Amino acid sequence: MFKLLFKNMKAKNWFAVLGIFLLTLAQVFFMMQVVTSIGLLTNAVQNSQTEGVDAIWRYGLIMVVCAILMAAVEIIIRFVASAAAASTVTMLRQKLYERVNEFALADFASFSTESLITRTTNDMQNVHLAWLTFLKTAFVAPITMVWSIILLVQYANPGLTGVTAAWLFVLVAAVVVLLMLVTPKFKVVQKLTDALNVSSRENLTGVRVVRAFNAEKYQEEKFEKVNVEFTKVQIFTGRAISVFTPLIMLVMMGLSLSILWVSAYVINGMDVEAAKIAFGTTNSFVMLANQIVMSFVLLVTLIVIWPRASVSAKRIQQVIEHEVSVLDTDNPVEFKEEGTIEFKNVGFAYPGSDKEAVSDISFKVKKGETIAFIGATGSGKTTIINMIPRMADCTRGEVLVDGVNVKDVRQADLRNRIGYAPQRGFLFKGIIKDNIAFKNPNMTLEDVRWAAEIADADGFVSQKRNGYESEVAQGGSNFSGGQKQRLCIARAVATKPEILIFDDSFSALDYKTDKTVRGRIAERLPGTTRVIIAQRVGTIMDADQIVVLDQGKMVGIGKHKDLVRNCPVYQEIALSQLSKEELGL
Repeated sequence: MFKLLFKNMKAKNWFAVLGIFLLTLAQVFFMMQVVTSIGLLTNAVQNSQTEGVDAIWRYGLIMVVCAILMAAVEIIIRFVASAAAASTVTMLRQKLYERVNEFALADFASFSTESLITRTTNDMQNVHLAWLTFLKTAFVAPITMVWSIILLVQYANPGLTGVTAAWLFVLVAAVVVLLMLVTPKFKVVQKLTDALNVSSRENLTGVRVVRAFNAEKYQEEKFEKVNVEFTKVQIFTGRAISVFTPLIMLVMMGLSLSILWVSAYVINGMDVEAAKIAFGTTNSFVMLANQIVMSFVLLVTLIVIWPRASVSAKRIQQVIEHEVSVLDTDNPVEFKEEGTIEFKNVGFAYPGSDKEAVSDISFKVKKGETIAFIGATGSGKTTIINMIPRMADCTRGEVLVDGVNVKDVRQADLRNRIGYAPQRGFLFKGIIKDNIAFKNPNMTLEDVRWAAEIADADGFVSQKRNGYESEVAQGGSNFSGGQKQRLCIARAVATKPEILIFDDSFSALDYKTDKTVRGRIAERLPGTTRVIIAQRVGTIMDADQIVVLDQGKMVGIGKHKDLVRNCPVYQEIALSQLSKEELGL
């Protein structure tokens, strides 16, 4: 926990911690003045005939002023602690978010989406609460305890000291048992929080499938199982911690009564004047003893919170310190060509796998050409194109874009040359214009409309009441599949990139729209290299090169007219969609 926080604190946060320490010294000083003044005031009241009313007013005024100053300092400490804790955790959350944005596809395999969400929200909140509690209590508790013990030495009495030590021993023993019971459970809570998020997110994202199969009851039972287990752990820890407050009250009341009881025997053997002084001393002793108990309570409160926060801190640290698989080179080189792609004996294996997902992939694409990939599901099409913008790095061979190895250039420079349309159309919450101009927020409306026209999206966008200012719901849920796909294509072509990648992006379009969009791209972006994944032969028939994949290997490469005669795998795919007459066989 401390390692995570200290590595991510700015100078102003360290100054805040120092300020809290100094303010705490002042706060405890005023607190002890109040305690001492109460004893002196009690003695002054009992001896008013000898000391006079002036002494009562003097001690009373000191006590009131110190109490006000103590409260003022406490308020300042809380303000500073809140600001410092919020600042540190805000920076930590930003760092976590930025690290996740650096992840390649292989890195996401180490953390589920649900777990990353939990770490960014629930775990971060646990760390924030623990750090805030630490700043408010970590200094005041030990300082108060030590200062109280020093003052108690002035009122040292074997009986009173023994009674105080006995009650503190009871409190310490009870707290140790409590922590032994609840600490292991805190680790379980975070794992179950992940499981709850998985179950909830799965049900929400797959709600159509759930309803289509009348599987609501099944999903409810899955959620209930995790929810009940989570509740049981929470109830256990809640019940265990709930014992703590009554225990503290018992110790404080018992300690006060024991001190007064022992003091009564001591005072009973004194003369009247000595007894008056001893009575005031006893009041101070009771208050100091309770201050020690309360200081211990503050420390225990922190100790109870800390184990859960420590688990959360480790989970956050795992993400921040995760070694990203795709990194920028220290000495980036300049691109030598424009719009070219070349694979040289490329192989790729997913982390933890001994077998390559794709192997021995070699091809070259010139500027303005179209290369297409086709093959059965799981044949490695998406894996290959993900290596072009370095969403994943090849484990063997070389991937060259514009004449240089993609590992030798900055990722930002590489991706600035590429437009990408994903297989599953995804839109961001906002407006249509901002979604199309996602790569360049300063894009004019004319440029946005130009891109939408290419993607055959201008028609349905213009029919909306607010046109390109129309709202887009999260994930684009207020658009049909075909509309989302066309907007994603518009987003890809909007910046007129050197290379366009379409990961089965035409699958949600009808044949006519598919042909229209591809025709407009070829017409208006003639110098752009196009990389297409498709399941429909009709989408890729006109490609300059077609790569046929089967179980991660290239089983054919060439033009449609050659492959349909010479490549059995391609011929089988083509015949499943078109007749022999249409294929010219």
